[in-house]
Amino acid sequence: MKNKLIEQPLVDIYMLHVNGDIIKKSLASLSSTNYANYNILVFLNGTTDDSEELIKNFNVKIFRSKKNLGFTGGHNQLFNYSRKNTNPKYIVVVNDDMEFDKNWLSELVNFAEKNNASICSSKIRNFFDKDKFDYGGAGGGFIDKYGYAFCRGRIFDSIEKDKGQYNSPGRVFYASGGAMLVRTDLIKQIGFFDNDYFIYCEEVDFCWRANLYGEEVFYVPSSVVYHLGHYTIKKEKMMPFKEYLIHRNHMVTFIKNYSAPYILKLIIPRLLLELFSAIAFPRKLLAITKSFLYIIYNWSRIKQKREKIQALRKVPDKELKNWIYQKSIAMQYFVFKKKRFNELNFKIPA
Repeated sequence: MKNKLIEQPLVDIYMLHVNGDIIKKSLASLSSTNYANYNILVFLNGTTDDSEELIKNFNVKIFRSKKNLGFTGGHNQLFNYSRKNTNPKYIVVVNDDMEFDKNWLSELVNFAEKNNASICSSKIRNFFDKDKFDYGGAGGGFIDKYGYAFCRGRIFDSIEKDKGQYNSPGRVFYASGGAMLVRTDLIKQIGFFDNDYFIYCEEVDFCWRANLYGEEVFYVPSSVVYHLGHYTIKKEKMMPFKEYLIHRNHMVTFIKNYSAPYILKLIIPRLLLELFSAIAFPRKLLAITKSFLYIIYNWSRIKQKREKIQALRKVPDKELKNWIYQKSIAMQYFVFKKKRFNELNFKIPA
C-alpha cells in the first residue's frame, strides 16, 4: 500500500492575522485536520500585540510585516513564498477566526482531484450559531448582473438556517475568501488578488477573472468550517472604511471584468442603484462618493488592469449568464422582499 502522504498533494494553508488571541483557537482547531500533507503559513499583518508569542508553539511558519498590507497584500506575499519555496499543488485561504471540521481539507482536495477543479469553496456556517449559515460565503457565492455579490443561505443581512437545502456540490460563481482552495498553476496564469483592494470583494474579482479564463468554481458542502465573522473590523472600529471599500471594490470589479458592451448596457442602472443606496442608507453617502472619486482619479490604473484581464479572456459574458443572476438582487430584496435564495427563481444548471 502506498504511503498516504505521497498520495495526497501538498497544500499550503494561508492565514492572516492582525491582533488578538482568536488565532490561537483557530490554529488549535486546524491541528485536528485529518489531511496529512499540508503547511500552515501565518502572516502577522501589522501586528502590534503578543500574537507571535501565542502561536509560537504551533507547527506554523510565521511571516511578518510592520505595515498592515490588507487581505490582498498579505496573501500575495504568502503566495510569492509558496511559489519560490514549497511549490504546493493547491493553496487554501482561511480566516484567523475559524473553527474547522476535521474533514474540511480532505473534502476540498478530494473534490478538486476527482473533478479537476481549480477553485473550491467550503460550506461556511456561523461560529456562534452552528445551525445557521455565515454571512461570508454561506452555501456558495453568486453575483447579480450589476456585479453585486450574494450567497445561497445569505442575502444582505438575511441569513438562513442550514437545513441541508444546499447540500449538493456544484458550480457557483465565486468562492469565499474565508475558506477557498485554489490550484497554484491557475494563480501563476491569471494572477491572484488585486493589491489595491486591501480587503473585500477580492475573491469575487479573482473568481470572475477565473471564470473569464474558462475555469469553473465549485461549492463543496461536505467541507464545513465555522466563522466568527467581522472580527478585525469590529475590533478596530473601521466600519466607515469598510463601507467605502465594499462600494469601491465592487464597482472596480464590475469595470475590470465585464466586456465593453455589457458595461455600456449596465452602467447607468448600476450607478442608479448606488444612488438609491445612498438615499435609502444616508450613512453610505460619503463612502459611495469617495468610491466614485477613487475611480475617477485612478481611472488610468484601473483601465490598465482591465486590459490585462480582457486579454486573458476566453469566455464571452453571455456564456456566464447561467451563473449570474439576471435581475437586481437589491431590488428583489428591498422592494419585492425576497430574502431567501429559493425565492429568487434563480435556476442554476445542475
